Amino acid sequence: MLRTRVFTLAAALALAALAVGAGPARAALVTAGSGSGLAGDNVDIAISTADLTGLGVVSLQFSLSYNNTVVTAVNVLTTGTLPSAAGWTAPAWNVTNVAGTGKIMVSDAGTAPLAGAGTLVIVRFTINPALINGGGSALTLSNVLFNEGTPPATTTNGTLTVNATPQINVSPDNGEIVRGQTLQFLVSGSVTNPMSWTTTDPLVATISPAGLLTGVAPGAVRVTGTDAALHSSQTTGDILIRGMGLTAGAGVAPENQSVSVPITVTSLAGLGIRSGQFRLSWTGSFVAATGVSAPPGTLLNGWGTPVLGASPNFCTVDFAGTSDLGGSGVLCYVQFSGLPDKTGNSTLTVSDAIFNETLPAKTTNGNIQLTTLPPIYVYPDQVTLLAGATQQMTLGGTPTPPVTWSVLDPLVASIDGSGLLTALHGGVTQVRAEDALGSADLNTMLRVYDLRATLGTVTGAPGTTVRVPLTSDRLVGSLGIWSEQMTLSWAGAALTAARPVSSALWSEWGFGSLAWSSTPNSITAAAAGTATLDDAGTTLAAFEFDISPSATPGTNVALTLSGLTCNEGDPSPQLANGVIQVRNTTDAGPAQVAFALGAPVPNPARGSTRVPFTLPSPAGYGSPVRLEVFDLGGARIRTLVNGALPAGAHEARWDVRDDLGRAVGPGLYFLRLEAAGRSLTRKVGVVR
Repeated sequence: MLRTRVFTLAAALALAALAVGAGPARAALVTAGSGSGLAGDNVDIAISTADLTGLGVVSLQFSLSYNNTVVTAVNVLTTGTLPSAAGWTAPAWNVTNVAGTGKIMVSDAGTAPLAGAGTLVIVRFTINPALINGGGSALTLSNVLFNEGTPPATTTNGTLTVNATPQINVSPDNGEIVRGQTLQFLVSGSVTNPMSWTTTDPLVATISPAGLLTGVAPGAVRVTGTDAALHSSQTTGDILIRGMGLTAGAGVAPENQSVSVPITVTSLAGLGIRSGQFRLSWTGSFVAATGVSAPPGTLLNGWGTPVLGASPNFCTVDFAGTSDLGGSGVLCYVQFSGLPDKTGNSTLTVSDAIFNETLPAKTTNGNIQLTTLPPIYVYPDQVTLLAGATQQMTLGGTPTPPVTWSVLDPLVASIDGSGLLTALHGGVTQVRAEDALGSADLNTMLRVYDLRATLGTVTGAPGTTVRVPLTSDRLVGSLGIWSEQMTLSWAGAALTAARPVSSALWSEWGFGSLAWSSTPNSITAAAAGTATLDDAGTTLAAFEFDISPSATPGTNVALTLSGLTCNEGDPSPQLANGVIQVRNTTDAGPAQVAFALGAPVPNPARGSTRVPFTLPSPAGYGSPVRLEVFDLGGARIRTLVNGALPAGAHEARWDVRDDLGRAVGPGLYFLRLEAAGRSLTRKVGVVR
């Protein structure tokens, strides 16, 4: 609404009176007033003068300059002015504009001189309607003349201020809802309550006095808010009212699995729906759309058969029926299959959802994810067994039952559904487990020996000859042994000579079949026959050793058995070393190899460390022998050995990882060796 404001300023004080008898007339002060308004307003600025009485002013002229991008001079008024009181005619005026500066030039004259102080004229300005945020302009007087120069004039300039226009803003500026749903509108800015609200089509959407919009029917509206001061704001975007909403659900499954994603809709009642379609898209190559189904309980069940169109990263679903589709809930399910050994996560974007080819749906995206299978771990990681022995295998991690157990080479061992492993035949293989989700793991090694071959531990005096047997832990008639080859070695000068003897089972092939050679600290022998060894005994071979007369009593000479080969490798023997004990008398009791846990090398360990240990002879230690790693809190973090081992020296390797294959942190750990009710402990450090 246009408003006009008149600002009449009192004339400035007259200049000090000239002294009595002074010469020329006194100067007159002319002042441009100041004013303010809002964008689009008219503002009147008074041009005033000090007391002109006695100065004989019968004409005047002046120019007033201003910023013409802010205001425009539109009129000159004289009502209530000094010229009007003196009966002067209406003033002449004109406006010029040059490069952003406007200038109004005013002139007036009369027969009666002006008297007193007051307003000469009123200049009316119109403020630029676009300046709703405010602004201003200087008002500069120039070329002020009375009677063409007498009396002289001095000037004071004015200003015109544009105040910011009170505004309101309606939000949100656009939106999308489903019929029956609501959307709250708010107003901000210089609001004068109460507010009133309207929509452009109340048949599509209504709005309450509190600004709560309710969708009524499919279509589009805009919302207008008006306050008590008649300030209005309308949304510049449309508020879309959809007939229905269509939502894709979430689908989550482990890798290599299938997953169904539900597609739901809001109520379709009263819309006469006979057909529809939508599109689903995703990023990443980890799933493929494989089908669409409408089982009992879904809206499409028995109404129409949905059809899937599948591409690598999107799919479309179309459906149609011969009757109106109503209700709300699950429309159908879209099936996805995980690509082999792929994982991923993606938004399932719904687009192009339209019913009856004319009614778009408000869409809500879903999500699809294939997660890494929960890891499982087969324990023990390394197993050594003799044929016929058993070992219970277990699983770590979070397996999902049922679990399927298998052995990669079923000739070496068998395993039942509970994980009970039975060694069958010499060889090396692995144990595998797979749970119901497809998580699988292999242990590092399963080694099976067909027999245990043990060198005896004997005692002899200096200068005597002792006999050392190589015995089997079982009868070997069923193993089909038709050849043997082996090497025995020792250290030091306590033994002066060694040779095979034609006793034991290999004598069945005849001593002539026995070939052998020796060095100062080793002997190698081989024998073969046309028939296999029978069950006449368990001594596979025998050797004689000459003890040096100068051997020191109390010396233990370790005999190391290596390279024992039967039939070029089958059956496979587990080897156990022996000892010759040098004593003053031949009846000094049997010596024992120490039960010992050696220092790990290196220590501290950076990437791995070797752990030596020995088990006593002659009988060794039966199952189980356990070598484990513990942290400072006493928690077991790794099992290095778990199973039967022969007597003698052994070595294990720790790669500074836990049983789950994760690198352990730097710090101090403990090694503990347990066998036959005894235990030993050593410290080992880890650095990174």
